[in-house]
Amino acid sequence: MFRVLLILSWLICSSIVQPDRAKACFGVRVSIGANSEICTYACWLDNGRVLNNKRLFDKASFIKIVSGEWPSIYNPDRINFFEENGLDCGVAFDSTLWKEASVCHPLDSLWKIRFGTYPFKHNTEMGWSNKYHKPSPKQEKYLYDRYNVTHVDTDFFLDTNFWRLLNDVRDTSWIKHYRSLH
Repeated sequence: MFRVLLILSWLICSSIVQPDRAKACFGVRVSIGANSEICTYACWLDNGRVLNNKRLFDKASFIKIVSGEWPSIYNPDRINFFEENGLDCGVAFDSTLWKEASVCHPLDSLWKIRFGTYPFKHNTEMGWSNKYHKPSPKQEKYLYDRYNVTHVDTDFFLDTNFWRLLNDVRDTSWIKHYRSLH
C-alpha cells in the first residue's frame, strides 16, 4: 500500500502540467545610481503574485533585451516591446562609428523629470523639474497620481507606467503641463 501511494504521489508531482510563463516587467528609476548613471534600468519576471528575478542593466543592454535583439529570460520570444508600445527604439547601425548602437530618445529624456539642469558637466540642456535636484512637491504628487511613483529616488516606473512615461516624455503638451506644476 505504501509503495502504491509513493508511486501515485510521484506521478502527481511529476505530471506534465506546465505553469503559465511569467510575464516580463520592465522599469526605470530616475536617480543617480551606480557608476554615476542617471537612470537605473531593470527587468523582472511577474508570476501574477510577485515580481522576482530582478536584474539591473546598463541602458544599451536594456534596449537590446527589450527590443528583442538579445535573447534573455525576460524576453525569450524576442518581441520588440518598444514597437508594441509605439516607440521608435532599438538597435541601429551607426555609420559614423561603424557599429551597431542602442538608440532610444525617450530614455535619453528621462533625466529631465528629476533635474532642473543636467547634473553633470558638458550639457547645458535644461530639465523639466522646477527644482534643481528633484521635482517640486506638485510634480512629485503628479508622478504619484499618474505613475504610482512615491519618490523618484527610490521607486521604479514599472510595467504599464513605464510605457506610459516613455510615451508621455515625447508629448510636448505633457512636457508643458509637467513644467507648469510649481
